[in-house]
Amino acid sequence: MKIQVNSDKTIDVNADLTRFVEGEVNRALARFAARLTRVEVHLSDVDNKKTGRTDKRCLIETRPAGNRPLSASATATKTESAVGEALGKMQRSLTTFFGRKGRSAAEVSTPVSKAEKAVASKTILGVNENAAVKKKTAVKRTAVEKPKKLSPRGPKKKGIHQGRRKSWPR
Repeated sequence: MKIQVNSDKTIDVNADLTRFVEGEVNRALARFAARLTRVEVHLSDVDNKKTGRTDKRCLIETRPAGNRPLSASATATKTESAVGEALGKMQRSLTTFFGRKGRSAAEVSTPVSKAEKAVASKTILGVNENAAVKKKTAVKRTAVEKPKKLSPRGPKKKGIHQGRRKSWPR
């Protein structure tokens, strides 16, 4: 994971600030380091050289390998606190992003039932496979026999409501 620190003309990026930012990025995003190719930190002063409440801005852009870049930003009175807030946002964003990417498309499209998991674990342990197959087919039979519950008025008609909404004049 490569870390780049950039700033505008009002913020001096010296060795101490660079070391601080790199240390914070390594600390906050250490568990994602294998999946990230580059992290860019952009520091800027919102209202140039004037003083104010939220004066410093930190924009963090991460580039996961083979995926679209993600970004998070925060503003604060000090550069250090802006970096910390933006890293917290980025950490939550990456957790969500990689959590959704954690499973393959085949796993998502074909959910595994509890019975199939039990069969797989029993065959691994060396339990009789015929008994496991019988149990699996019994579970499938009970799932097929369940009646579907419908409302007394029949299935819900979604298309009519949507069509009416779109045809109203603006």
